[in-house]
Amino acid sequence: MVRCYQRKKIIMMRRADPVNASKQLPFDIITEILSWLPIDSLVRFKRVCKNWYFLIVHDRKFIAKHMERTCLLRLKYVYKQEANKLTVLFDKSFGMAAFSAGLVLEKSLTNSQVFRIRNPATHQVLYLPNAHEGTRNMDFALNPSTHECKVVCFYGKDSEVGFEVLTIGKDEQWRPMKHPNTDLLKHRGKPALQYYRGSSFKCEGLGHFFQVTGDGQDWNLKIHSLDILSECFSTNTVPGGFYVNWWDSLVFYWNDCVAVADIAEEKLTMLVLEDYKQHKWSKKTVRVTFLEDHMTLKKDPFSVVNADSDGLHFRFKDRFIHYDLKTETIEKVNIRQGNNFCFVKPSLIALKGMKTGKVACCI
Repeated sequence: MVRCYQRKKIIMMRRADPVNASKQLPFDIITEILSWLPIDSLVRFKRVCKNWYFLIVHDRKFIAKHMERTCLLRLKYVYKQEANKLTVLFDKSFGMAAFSAGLVLEKSLTNSQVFRIRNPATHQVLYLPNAHEGTRNMDFALNPSTHECKVVCFYGKDSEVGFEVLTIGKDEQWRPMKHPNTDLLKHRGKPALQYYRGSSFKCEGLGHFFQVTGDGQDWNLKIHSLDILSECFSTNTVPGGFYVNWWDSLVFYWNDCVAVADIAEEKLTMLVLEDYKQHKWSKKTVRVTFLEDHMTLKKDPFSVVNADSDGLHFRFKDRFIHYDLKTETIEKVNIRQGNNFCFVKPSLIALKGMKTGKVACCI
């Protein structure tokens, strides 16, 4: 009886052995099965054998296929609001700066020079070299085909203004990135780029810097578009004669294209930069009726988060507001100071130098 039991136990162990199972099944079928599994399982299964490890960690086609098929990841976060600035916190000591391809670029809340890139699905973290003192904006982009990742930093302190770039896995320190016209970066000896709008969800790796230039009554608005991966700038000047006061303009994305707009007489009139390389603009006008709120929006040109043909999505005081352009109705959602949840597309992408590390959850 004892020998019979031991024999059955050995047989069951062999059947459950994934290594032996992988020898019996074609690897294409194994790949297909693994591509449907959650990331938590794949993080464990990469230890099964060398073939599985290479597939899960290094095979870019498999990683891309898995990201298309995987379920959304539920993340906890809280809001931290200071004056007109709203910061998303996944961690007690770090706030979100940008999000791309399942990775999060985060900035320290205690040290303005400390940034890191984190994969919330695999719990891997990469701390970047200290950023330039006086860092004002930072963004990053990842090439889905090669997994090349670049981080761009814009700094401005006193009369010192410029850009720096870091290629993950290649650069040990930040290196200077030249702007084609360095004179545009300063105005009267101070940083001249007033605002930065990061990449939209469908146009990752493309950011826009906004600059109001001129003296007296002769003002104009310039948009410096930066392709992070190619490290190339394109500058567009908003056509003149469109607005009276550039400082009251609203800046947002319209169908993933950067737009500049003004609200007057229940109309939202905007210029949309359809093609930043070809300097192509289009003019659009939509009807709006929330006059009791729009005057306050002008105090913060980036209160409009996003917009499309269906509606406007913006932040007003302590709430998010969705304005439906078709029904002309408003839906208000209060900003919760406690636990919040968001759903993101998780990824297996691991950058060179990333290490598994715990995060001090803010909940």
